[in-house]
Amino acid sequence: MPSRSPSPLAVWTALCLPLLLVVAGTFAFLGSESAVTAFFDAWRAANPAATRLVRFYTDWGNPALYLVYAAMLYRGLKRGRADLTGRVLAYLAAQLLVSLALERVLKIGIGRPRPDVGGPFRPFSLDAAHNSMPSGHTVEMTVQTSSLALFARSLVLPSALGLALALIGLSRMVLGAHHPTDVLGGLIVGSLGGLVAQRLAPRFAERLRPLLARFRDTAQRPANKGTR
Repeated sequence: MPSRSPSPLAVWTALCLPLLLVVAGTFAFLGSESAVTAFFDAWRAANPAATRLVRFYTDWGNPALYLVYAAMLYRGLKRGRADLTGRVLAYLAAQLLVSLALERVLKIGIGRPRPDVGGPFRPFSLDAAHNSMPSGHTVEMTVQTSSLALFARSLVLPSALGLALALIGLSRMVLGAHHPTDVLGGLIVGSLGGLVAQRLAPRFAERLRPLLARFRDTAQRPANKGTR
């Protein structure tokens, strides 16, 4: 018998649990958010080489997954696979709606100061120093990983993506760019993007199927003429 795909709940658990454990661990072992900030400030000062590695991952972790979606789009268009192409377009729509629009509205509207800034909240501030909540990197990575994980046929992929997501969230705290609850907020907001992508992907695929079939037929006609 063919193996069944994991349930959405199992996928979400495998994807989100590593980051949830990271956030919980910072509170359990370090204490308050101010204590977390002080700990990582001291860690960066004592470990400049490791800090550079963390910064490299936080800068390139998100863009690396762009290559995955680019490969999916190329394969989908080349082979006329509406399912792959639909997933990529659904992901792009989710990124625009959640990572670009909703995230920015929340950042500006909440106006939370970043860990190295301090002071009171400044709602509706356009100053990046007061756009800490939610973590943008975490939102984007959650949209990226959940848009892939929700179509997985086993828990291996969601688990691997969950580790990548946890490392992004941890990197934002290590670098002093975000509080732990900013990262948690990014996970929650980004999860909405995954749900959007899951809902849109089959609809896009349905609309793309006849278009890709027509395109493939058109592309094959000159080749068929050349063999006569």
